[in-house]
Amino acid sequence: MLLGSIASWAIILNKWFAFRRVDSENRRFLILFSKAEDLEAIHRKTLKRNGGSLAVILAAALSKIDGFLSKGGDSSVENDGLRLSVIERTLQGAIQDEITHQERHLHVLATIGNTAPFVGLLGTVWGIMGAFEEIGRQGSANIAVVAPGVAEALVNTAAGLFVAIPAAVAYNLYVNQIRKMHVQLDVFSSEVISLVQEKMIETSSPESVR
Repeated sequence: MLLGSIASWAIILNKWFAFRRVDSENRRFLILFSKAEDLEAIHRKTLKRNGGSLAVILAAALSKIDGFLSKGGDSSVENDGLRLSVIERTLQGAIQDEITHQERHLHVLATIGNTAPFVGLLGTVWGIMGAFEEIGRQGSANIAVVAPGVAEALVNTAAGLFVAIPAAVAYNLYVNQIRKMHVQLDVFSSEVISLVQEKMIETSSPESVR
């Protein structure tokens, strides 16, 4: 039970600091992103100075984006559609990798939150059994005989709840935080795709060819 409590609080604190850092970095990233004029400016102003999840997503896709935009070539609707499809898949893959990264160790919190009450219940049953065994040995059921076993049972129950409640609450809070992050990444991915589409339209326009 003690090991479970230590592991639980270590994960809770680690995740709290990690989510706080990512949230701060993402807010700073969005400010820089809103001021950037194009993808190259975004690259210069954000990726080199930010480690938030939004910057990670953009970094994963930027190599392909830069490659497509720099090569130029046939800018037919069909080829542009294929390029956008590749970029979209790259962004979605990066999003899944980031979400998987953020979900690390949450299963441990879920396991502790679900099993700790049962471990405490096992200790409770063990304490009650000890109390009855002592009654059998003493041949009486006065408070002095019963109290130690009952006290042990109550301590085990309280210990199980003490370990389980923080783990369960933190797990639900962090899962909700990750859901919000997933939505934010999806929205940001759509914005990146829109920027790429605008860039492709610019590079394929007659004025850009001259």
